[in-house]
Amino acid sequence: MGPGLEEGNLLGPLQNRRQFDKLCGLVDDARAGGANILTGGKPVEGPGNFYPITLVGDIEDGAPLVREEQFGPALPILRFRNEDEVVARANDNPNGLGASVWTPDLERGRALALRLESGTTWINGHGGIRPDVPFGGVKSSGLGVEFGQWGLDEYCNRQVISG
Repeated sequence: MGPGLEEGNLLGPLQNRRQFDKLCGLVDDARAGGANILTGGKPVEGPGNFYPITLVGDIEDGAPLVREEQFGPALPILRFRNEDEVVARANDNPNGLGASVWTPDLERGRALALRLESGTTWINGHGGIRPDVPFGGVKSSGLGVEFGQWGLDEYCNRQVISG
């Protein structure tokens, strides 16, 4: 983690101070609520909005780190018993920008992905965005898409002549 122009850095700073402060607050809230910070969890000292990759276990579904879009490198880890439970819990979230399914069984992963209410669901990866593929969220995560032909259509005005 560090400046993006330095070789070897895979994770740069958060985009702005407001987002950095939000992420700090979400992780601090999780810690205060009894969650277990498995790695990371403390901002880097010094200039810039650098926050390390943070894994948070033993966290409840209702915790803000789980319910809100934090747009930072903090991942809550939640246990589940079966696919029906995990789909119901994931779909209960008010947001739906992106999801990921991790499995060695791609057919099962695709079937599970179809059940998730998200704008994009990646299988065995997360966050890969391509300029030729539409990207956007559902529920409180947005309206419409960017990228691909569908995203370009957002910038076009149509004229309909009838009769």
